[in-house]
This record gives sequence, structure tokens and C-alpha cells, in this order.
Amino acid sequence: MHDERQSRLNWIDKFTHNSKSFLLVFAVLAVYILFTLINPRFTSIANLINIARQMSINMIIAVGMTFVIISGGLDLAVGSVGIMSGCLVGKLLVDFQFPVTAAILVGLAAGAACGLVNGICIAKFRVPPFVATLAMMSIARGIALVVTGGFPMNGFPESFNTLGIGFFLKIPLPVYVMVIIVIIGHIVLSKTEFGLNIYAVGGNERSARLAGLRVDSLKVKVYIISGILAAVGGILLTARVISAQPALMTSTNLEVIAAVFVGGTRMGGGEGTVLRTALGSLLMAFLFNGLNIAGVGYEWQQIAIGIILAGAVGIDMRRTQNII
Repeated sequence: MHDERQSRLNWIDKFTHNSKSFLLVFAVLAVYILFTLINPRFTSIANLINIARQMSINMIIAVGMTFVIISGGLDLAVGSVGIMSGCLVGKLLVDFQFPVTAAILVGLAAGAACGLVNGICIAKFRVPPFVATLAMMSIARGIALVVTGGFPMNGFPESFNTLGIGFFLKIPLPVYVMVIIVIIGHIVLSKTEFGLNIYAVGGNERSARLAGLRVDSLKVKVYIISGILAAVGGILLTARVISAQPALMTSTNLEVIAAVFVGGTRMGGGEGTVLRTALGSLLMAFLFNGLNIAGVGYEWQQIAIGIILAGAVGIDMRRTQNII
């Protein structure tokens, strides 16, 4: 009887996994066709390259967010950590004449430090992820304001700007970074013991502890990954706009979390993949770009994000309750 029930649950999990992927691919194709019919310019090579460049920053950050949410956590600080890292790099380049590589390493280290603090607060001091990362969101944004004095900074070396605005084989450089991080994230989550342990912790933390997994250490590492990838996104964005602006990335949290949930990562942890997050990010990028071409204002796009996020989480919660 137990074996039959377990077999049924395994079949349901497999069917759900496959159906989510199918529905995501279908949704991406449907949106692509819809906006092509509305305006053929949507499918132009120039616009598709622009879409890839636009989604690259959020997709890079979304990989880290996928790790966090699968582990059962949440990171509301990614936008602030990202722009804080970008502003630190800008400050070092302009005011202290740091070499580009050294400045970027400091920015990445700052992102890792924020992730470390988040992880320690959550894993060691049992601060709820929502509270810990909300506090870090305020702290990191404040640091960005202090570093820049609240004003945009520019005058970066050309070699740094190239990271954001440069091309290789007619493809923007941030797109290459996005693809590399997606591939690495997918391999780590699906092919390594560390990745499998993340699923175990998110699926049932108590069982993971009883099985001997170092849950606290794993949580800290997951938030460090999220902090580093947020820093990568913020540094690339700073290079792309050729200016360190503390007011940037204010909606990044919402956009990234929406992409992860649209990609089928389960709220509460234990389920999700980087590749489905990539599909979710692509779907969101198609929507934003298509709405822009159709002349829909930014305020309505924000309303659309909220509706999509609520719908994705609601559908997932309903499915989970039905399975239980």
C-alpha cells in the first residue's frame, strides 16, 4: 500500500514537473506570437538582441534567487545589494583610481558579505528571511547613498563601460555572462551533492537535519551565492548605464521574484530549476518589451507584474494543497 502511494506521488511529481515546463514553453511562444502580430518589429533581430540584453541583469540575479527559494528562503535585498556593489565599484574607479579588476572584486566581495550577514542572521539567529533581508535591503541602499552622496557618479574607464555596453559577435557582453551563470547554476543545482542538499533542505528541513546535513552552513552558502550574483547584476548595470546611481534597481526584487515563481519554483522550497527560471525570465522580458512596443506605460507594466506574481504563487499554492 505504501509502495503504491509512493509510486503515485512520484508519478504526480514527474507529471507536474513536465507539465510546468510545457506550459512555460507554450506561454513563451504564445506571447511571442501575440506581440509579433501586434507589431512585426517585435521579432526583428535588433529587438531580440535588445530583449536579451534587458533580461540579462535580472536573469543573473534570478539564478541566485532560485537557489534561495528552493532552500526555503527569500531574499528581498538583491536589488539594493546589487546597486550598492555597483556604486562601490564606481566610487573606487572614480575617486580612488582602482584598477578595474580590483574594483570589481571589491564589489563582488561586498555582495558576498551582505549574503553572509543575511545567512548568519537567518541560519544562526533564526531571524525570518523576510525580516533579515528586508533589513539588509535598507542597509545596502543606505550604503549606496552614502558612497555616492546621493548623486550619480560617472567618468569610468572605457574598459569598465565595455562590460555593460560592449558586444562580441554582435551579442551584448552581459548576455554571455548570463548564459554562463545559467549553465553553471543549472549544473550545480541538478548535478552536484550541494544542489541536491538544497532541495532536501527546502523540501523538509527537519528531515534534512536528522539525515545529518549541515543545514545552517548550507543556508549561509545559498545567501552568499545570492549576494554575489546580485553584485554581478549591479556591476553590469552600472557599466551599462555608464553611471553609478543609487536610485537604480528599485523594482528588481519584484521582477526577479516574479520571474522565479513564474518559472515554477515552489514558494516554501523543495522544487524548481534554473532552466525553468530562465523560461520565466524570458516570458517576463517578452511581456515588458512587447508592452513597451505596444505603447503601454510603465505604471501599467508594474500592475501586470503584481498580477502575474500573485497568480503564479496562487496557482502553485493551490496545486500543492491539492496534492497534499
